[in-house]
Amino acid sequence: MVHHPVPAAAENLPFKSIRNQFLAALAVNIITLGHGAALGWVSPFLPYLQSNGTHLTTGPVTIEQASWIGSTICFGGLIGAPTFGLLADRLGKRLGLQLLAVPHLAFWLCILLGTNVYHLYLGRILAGCAGGGILRAIPLYIADIADCKLRGMLGSMLVITLNVGILTGFILGNFLEYFTVPVVMLAIPVIFVLATCFLPETPYCLLLQNRTEKAERSLMFYRGITGYFQKSPEFCRELDQLKKVVKVEEESHEQNMLRWKDFCTKPAQKGLCIGIFLMLLNQFSGALAIITYSATIFQESGSDLTPNVSSIIVALIQLIGTGVSFALVDNIGRKVLMLISTIGTAAGLFSMGLFSYLQENGFDLSQLQSLPIISLSFTILLSSIGILPLPFVILAEVLPQKIRNVGSTISITMVASCAFMVLKLFPIMMDQIKLFGTMWVLSSICFLAIFFILFVIPETKGKNLITVESTNESV
Repeated sequence: MVHHPVPAAAENLPFKSIRNQFLAALAVNIITLGHGAALGWVSPFLPYLQSNGTHLTTGPVTIEQASWIGSTICFGGLIGAPTFGLLADRLGKRLGLQLLAVPHLAFWLCILLGTNVYHLYLGRILAGCAGGGILRAIPLYIADIADCKLRGMLGSMLVITLNVGILTGFILGNFLEYFTVPVVMLAIPVIFVLATCFLPETPYCLLLQNRTEKAERSLMFYRGITGYFQKSPEFCRELDQLKKVVKVEEESHEQNMLRWKDFCTKPAQKGLCIGIFLMLLNQFSGALAIITYSATIFQESGSDLTPNVSSIIVALIQLIGTGVSFALVDNIGRKVLMLISTIGTAAGLFSMGLFSYLQENGFDLSQLQSLPIISLSFTILLSSIGILPLPFVILAEVLPQKIRNVGSTISITMVASCAFMVLKLFPIMMDQIKLFGTMWVLSSICFLAIFFILFVIPETKGKNLITVESTNESV
């Protein structure tokens, strides 16, 4: 058995006080693993769907149809983020999360039982609904239950399990038949629902429902306290802070209602600005497009690796990067990791573009044939330690509590919209301005983002969200 070292940020926390938080984060991210496999399903099975041996009654999938299979998942994200955000607000975060199993289950049924390309479109939209709900609901659930010293690590688990799922999808697609994969993956939503049944609703949601005693027991569960006589002064202070926040929100009906002026405060405007920027960077850095079209890029770079093997390599590199982020996010902080990631991604994209430009103009680069693969791997690795995982962690930390749910929905909707644009435009850009032009455009976006991160984004590592909000709102 491998024993992982306890991160420095959590060294002073007893094991029993962090155990249930980690178990809860793992439980809710089971569905994230399944969604990652749904994302990874396209790459290994698209060649089969495009071949004459396809089972589809509509015939082999065309290039245009293949692009829609890849991008319709983004339409689902636009539906899923606000829908599951609303369900989590009305029904509570735990039940809202559990309902994610429905569209995810439906996706695999569409793959298993679908007979034409339109069934695949429907399945991808349903998968997108689950994905939008995951990105919307899980970070807010983690923000509700996590100790401030663990919040970054637990938030990073979303992207780690997503990448494990993508890798799982690539591997299953490489070794199993088309109809076997959905049969195996149908177990994931069932396991997810069973695992989350053992979790209590978050303390914040229970206090909003005036279930004070259950809220206290919930916080005791997530802090590893088994008896009322074990409650520490820190626990009592945290519970009192939560009660004060809820009391302030319930003092008047007018204050409870979300109004336009709530979005006009300085903390709200800054939080929304940061959230939208991070989602734009998350997509327009090109990381998702590079992962999606990695086989094509490897091929154009002169790699002799097969498409499936290259996809597995990219997924492994991405997983390593998110593992590094998980280990460091609560030690060196979000801002530093975002800076390192953005600078490194800009450099990797620029070097890929430079090689492509020199190759396009007839320079002899026979001694540098490994450079594109190294640059691509470096870009994926660096984007995976910051640009890809951290926006969802920071988002829940910079938005004031009152607008956090709506602000998160706006930001996740932005991600889905940008993802669709990038996935549709990337092949067109590669055709119109070549690989080097595409890489340089993405590199320029990352370079400009460095200044925003330096001067606008605050460091939220280890800060108590309630205290931060109280301070901001009093200014």
